[in-house]
Amino acid sequence: MAQIQRKEVQTPIQSNHAVFYEFFRTEANLLPTVSPRNVKKIELVDPTTTWETEVGSRKRVQFDEGGLEYFKDEAVEVDLKAKKVTYRVLEGTMMHLYHSFEATLEVTPGTAKWTVEFQKKNELCPDPDHYLHLLDSVDKDVDDHLQQNK
Repeated sequence: MAQIQRKEVQTPIQSNHAVFYEFFRTEANLLPTVSPRNVKKIELVDPTTTWETEVGSRKRVQFDEGGLEYFKDEAVEVDLKAKKVTYRVLEGTMMHLYHSFEATLEVTPGTAKWTVEFQKKNELCPDPDHYLHLLDSVDKDVDDHLQQNK
């Protein structure tokens, strides 16, 4: 079986890192408005009833116009002090390529870093560079939004 691999993308941010982190943790519902070219729709999935991310929170994110590209994730770690949250992908189009896929957002002053850990279904499957680019683009849009709405 393929080994677990890791890749990351770091996005420089100018907004306050705590505010940036809280946006992802409590206001993810705004992503289709803040980053419309990247996130088309986001919704809570049972049993989740609030946008405040806690361990066990689930969301479904659509990131193309036709609804074919999507993922459903669950928060598996939330560290308020470290400004860090880890999501495990439960289902979605990317799971055709990977046995497992986790994404961790860690926000520090000046930087938003996403680290993805994934296990390819076979050696012909691509690295998740497309998804890292998407996360970087969303980070830039969120940072711009926070700068404009200080």
